Amino acid sequence: MNKINKNNHNFYLSNTEPCPYLSNRDEKKIFLIMNDINKSNEYEFLIKNGFRRSHNILYNQVCSNCNLCRSIRINVKKFTLSKSNKRILNKNKNLFLKKLSESPTEEQFLLFKKYLKFKHYDSEMNEMNFDDYCKMFNAPGIITKVYEYYYQDELVGCVISDYLEGALSMVYSFYSDSFLKNSFGKYIIIDHFRLAKEINKKYVYLGYWVEGSSKMDYKNSFNSSEVLIDNIWTSV
Repeated sequence: MNKINKNNHNFYLSNTEPCPYLSNRDEKKIFLIMNDINKSNEYEFLIKNGFRRSHNILYNQVCSNCNLCRSIRINVKKFTLSKSNKRILNKNKNLFLKKLSESPTEEQFLLFKKYLKFKHYDSEMNEMNFDDYCKMFNAPGIITKVYEYYYQDELVGCVISDYLEGALSMVYSFYSDSFLKNSFGKYIIIDHFRLAKEINKKYVYLGYWVEGSSKMDYKNSFNSSEVLIDNIWTSV
């Protein structure tokens, strides 16, 4: 692992690992520990330049001979509902009580573990305990909140997001398998666009879109999508 000092921050290069998105490929990351960051605008600058947060680490993909991982965001000021979006909203209309919280809870964690079991059973995240889950909220200098969805007093969905000056960055979303026929996963993402518009945020960052990965296709299904190509945000 190599250390790089840039702009008074210590960046590191990871070891080469198998790519989690595409078979027969390797990945490599550049990252920094967020203990070095004490201003949210520094984080927002890095997010705009392709970085992604995981716990207290900001990372970006620097894989050899591959640039298929692209940061993707939605311009919520320009976003309009497609026919498909409208159908999803109608399926879920008036079903849920929504709450905005700033604290991790055991109830959230139990739903998180259930989600991983049916959606990402082979992910390393299955090894996370409650303390690990809480660290998703504890990035220095960052306001992190969770948007909760309740159905008949049962927590059925959550979106953990970082609140930046001009954007929301979706850290992780998870949900019950009870509403899969309602396209619940897409619904809570579309609903996040509505939330961002209500609180006057221009963008919602969705993380990485990986062309050719079926797991990531949903991220490119919203109009007003922008991806970072050669350090320029480009409409797709």
